[in-house]
Amino acid sequence: MPVNKKQLKRMIKFVAMLKENRYPNCNSFVEELRREDIDGNVNISCTRKTIQRDIKTLRDEFDAPIEYDYDMKGYYLHHHGWDFPCPLFEEREMLASVIGARIAEDILPEPMRSEVRQAVDFQLTTNNPDFLDTAYMSSLVVSSGLKVNISPEVFNVLFDAWKERRTARIVYRDFSDKRSEREIEPHALVFMNSAWFVKAFCLSRSAPRAFAMHRVLEAELGDGRFDPDLGMVDSVGDGHLFVYEQFENIETRCDANILNFIKEKPVHKDQAITMNEDGSFTLRIPSMARHEAVQFVMYQLGDAEAIAPEEFRREVVLKTELITKKHKTRRRPGC
Repeated sequence: MPVNKKQLKRMIKFVAMLKENRYPNCNSFVEELRREDIDGNVNISCTRKTIQRDIKTLRDEFDAPIEYDYDMKGYYLHHHGWDFPCPLFEEREMLASVIGARIAEDILPEPMRSEVRQAVDFQLTTNNPDFLDTAYMSSLVVSSGLKVNISPEVFNVLFDAWKERRTARIVYRDFSDKRSEREIEPHALVFMNSAWFVKAFCLSRSAPRAFAMHRVLEAELGDGRFDPDLGMVDSVGDGHLFVYEQFENIETRCDANILNFIKEKPVHKDQAITMNEDGSFTLRIPSMARHEAVQFVMYQLGDAEAIAPEEFRREVVLKTELITKKHKTRRRPGC
């Protein structure tokens, strides 16, 4: 059995990666632990030999069906029905589970919302933490903003299709209220702007598409199978959920009074800030949807100026002139 809490924490994380089909190996897992130590001071980093011993412990003492895949260069579970009988053992871990459940209650639709809540309730009954009470947890407020309603049946089908890597047949209603039948491969589920989306390859259109779940009227599992497209998944992380025309190599000169705002709430994950001699700063963004770039500048109410590319600058000027023209010419009723 595990001899200390650090080993147990390492094994919990390793098993989680196995369950997620991330194919960890000793070298990659050691690097992952080192990064976590740097970012969060979790203090469970170790050597490659230590991970090998942990794997042996999981196999010998917990009957973990761990195998090595030489093509993927990592470990995997050849039987995903295996469970790691490991209780939570510290208040901090229990609190993390409860916070996760509160977040899930805010962003997940039914029935998954209740399923997550029930799972955490089970953990609470088996661990009986004294620090949790109703008044204490009611002070933990999670609010992701205005949300839209999703059919539980639709969410279940799309979630299962994503999880099982199966195609799905959907009836979709677009912004113009036009309905269409599609067959899709759901490669990523995305929660953004208080709504759930599916980043999918649309077999009916032979192209990547993003579908808002609340606009899916009907859904059923298909017979097809697919392999995850990591490029499509990565594009979501890079801010390309929707297929929009982009501005490349954007430069914006910004006043000093919005510097902290841009640092605290980055416009892009790869943004770069360069301070200028006059106290202003130049914000550089590798790429961004055209309309989002223009909206960013206009939202700053004069504290940001589009510099490059020239087409970006012209677009901001055009939209500004259009807004000014409309407000100058509009008359109030009766005038």
